[in-house]
Amino acid sequence: MKQLFALLFSLALVACGGGSGSAGSGGTASGPSGTAITPPVASAVASNTMPVTVEQGPGNNVNIPYVSVKVCVPGTTTCKTIDKILVDTGSTGLRLLASAVTGFSLPPQTTQTSPIVLECAQFLHFVTWGPVKLADVVLGAKRAAAVPVQVVADPGYSIIPTSCGRAASAATEPSDLGANGILGVGLFVNDGQIYYNCAPSSRFTNCRVTLTPSQQVQNPVALFGSDNNGVVLQLPALTRQGAERVEGSLIFGIDTRDNNRLGAAKVIQTDSTGFFTTTYQGEALRQSFFDSGSNGLYFPDADLPTCVSAHPGFFCPPVSRSLSASISLINQGSDTVQFEIGNAATLLDSPAWAFDNLGGPMAGASFDWGLPFFFGRSVFTVIEGRTTSAGPGPLFAYTN
Repeated sequence: MKQLFALLFSLALVACGGGSGSAGSGGTASGPSGTAITPPVASAVASNTMPVTVEQGPGNNVNIPYVSVKVCVPGTTTCKTIDKILVDTGSTGLRLLASAVTGFSLPPQTTQTSPIVLECAQFLHFVTWGPVKLADVVLGAKRAAAVPVQVVADPGYSIIPTSCGRAASAATEPSDLGANGILGVGLFVNDGQIYYNCAPSSRFTNCRVTLTPSQQVQNPVALFGSDNNGVVLQLPALTRQGAERVEGSLIFGIDTRDNNRLGAAKVIQTDSTGFFTTTYQGEALRQSFFDSGSNGLYFPDADLPTCVSAHPGFFCPPVSRSLSASISLINQGSDTVQFEIGNAATLLDSPAWAFDNLGGPMAGASFDWGLPFFFGRSVFTVIEGRTTSAGPGPLFAYTN
């Protein structure tokens, strides 16, 4: 049975990381509901590119972009490929559910004072808890060596410290994430989350530890030998009815090859925490962000009716609503983005798994440009301190 949960995968503390809908605007409908939609072949075969799909996955959640990730014991050919990993531009680092790496042993991350490092990563609506391990991470043809990654819900570390959060808020199953793990390819090199260096039996008293940036969970892209300044996520445009399966590309590097040039893309300079300003209905929402891990567009609008019964986290207007918002750009200009919000309950009843018109309410001064924004666009995420033709990151950019 298809589920419809509000999924928001941005790390809650992005500052610590170093710490026809919107996507269809200006595009052409690529296929009817229920069909597979595929991007041009050229971008799918480049050596700095790996395929992305949006389709049914664990937990039966909609609007989840997936890749397959290969992890290896560092420096060896002992590897395992794990599919249905969520691509998340709103977080940093690779996180794998323990259930996805059963029977496969990775060495632990250690410190001078402890043979174990445990992490609590605090996302907007949940936490991930588990040990930090070291792995060679292979994405397409690119390999990053000895990357600190988090193994989530390892049964050997079931006790969660109170400083991490309520145990009930911890993600432990593929259905919790809609995936077997999260590939965080966001704006930052390291994730800046909460780390511990003692055994669970101690109840974590005085166990908080400050790790050096290189010891923390890392953005694997930043550790590539080349094409390491960011990523481009490309997904085709959709019809209003959505699609059952979508095929796109995750491209590594920005301004490093012909297939990842910024060109005429609209560039956003974020603040040091990864936020920028979106103006919606006259209100400046200064904590806005792009997040491929969010399955809808989330923003404050008291006039848009929300769903009742099973889908209270989404908008359910009786007829589709055409809306717009303005994004502040690096040159002090702005760009007006047109988008639509459909009835989430109606969308759920369709055979599609990918939609560009799904949205829901969000409190505070934020506009979460989730996956619907990405359809029909190239969305660039430039890592902090890394150089591009538009200047150093952290930057976002997008094409219309």
